[in-house]
Amino acid sequence: MSTAAAPKPIRVLLIDDSPIIRLGLRSALEDYTDITIVGEAGTAAEGIAAVAEQKPDVVLLDLHLPDKSGFHACRELLKLRPQTRVLILTSNSNERNVQEAMAAGAQGYLLKDNDGAALAAGLRSVAAGEAVLDPSMAGQVLNLVKRRHGLSAAEKLGQLSFQERRVVALLSEGMTNKQIGEQLGLTEKTVKNYLATIFTKLNIERRSQAAALFVESGQSGIS
Repeated sequence: MSTAAAPKPIRVLLIDDSPIIRLGLRSALEDYTDITIVGEAGTAAEGIAAVAEQKPDVVLLDLHLPDKSGFHACRELLKLRPQTRVLILTSNSNERNVQEAMAAGAQGYLLKDNDGAALAAGLRSVAAGEAVLDPSMAGQVLNLVKRRHGLSAAEKLGQLSFQERRVVALLSEGMTNKQIGEQLGLTEKTVKNYLATIFTKLNIERRSQAAALFVESGQSGIS
């Protein structure tokens, strides 16, 4: 009588700038036969290249990388390989980072103080297409959503940095990314990155929504 073949292990890629953290993660997961570490990287660039080569099921991604933020790395690796899942693993418990991580396409957010069992469970859930949030942050994130729901347009714009508000002000005048860059002395790519952050902070998806918020706020151009 034949037995069913065992399911393939979940292929995991580690992206963290600390070799000690990566070693600790390997040690924490080595006893789980349904999870295998297929590679690791210390920078976003190395991680994205490893995703292309190793084709992992899940990427364990730190937010703080030496060459770019984990949010940008998440967007880029998912653009390269959309079927890969991303589980953010960080020591940062700021609830705003959770929203930005999810906006970047991550399916999970766990803190580094979790033990191996919790981490393995998170990897299994994310690999299965389920969303994962560190239990210690559930209340914080719920409060953030409630607060943001009741904010006025001016209060929403108040969450932006001065430079981000300048970008929105020029956007509301109908300027293109290139024109905004020329006005502020920025490259077109930098303006695009600013807009990605602005859209995440404001929980919007289109330029027109940002412009409408600026007009609704009653603000004038920012010099």
